[in-house]
Amino acid sequence: MLLSPSPPFPWRSAAVWLSALIAVMMVYNAWQAFAAPTAFAARFGLAGAADTDAGFVQVYASRALFLALVTAALLAWRQFRALGVFAAVAVFMPVADAVQVNAAGGASGIVVRHIIIAAYLVVTALLLLRLAKQREGAG
Repeated sequence: MLLSPSPPFPWRSAAVWLSALIAVMMVYNAWQAFAAPTAFAARFGLAGAADTDAGFVQVYASRALFLALVTAALLAWRQFRALGVFAAVAVFMPVADAVQVNAAGGASGIVVRHIIIAAYLVVTALLLLRLAKQREGAG
């Protein structure tokens, strides 16, 4: 029994590039949070964070790095449906961040940034699920 070759990697797909950008930004966030936790907390919208909170910010950093690695792995393994579901479920995080920042009295621009990230994830999830469906039809 011969296996049919898998379709070529969809480099021209917006879903692929949006996903790759998510992974890169999560690595960047992790690096920033590890390197300067108090400054990162302020940029995140939690300006009241003290130097004693650095450990919690670095826990965030390790989780951000984990999410980036999972995203990159799913992308490399062409698991577009799983990555689409992952992005859809991940929408919870920036929405929760926006609520938390707003409750802490953070700047409205930072709250809006978190909401924009949530919208970005929704669009990415929809494009990934569409890509997965197209590839299933082509296979």
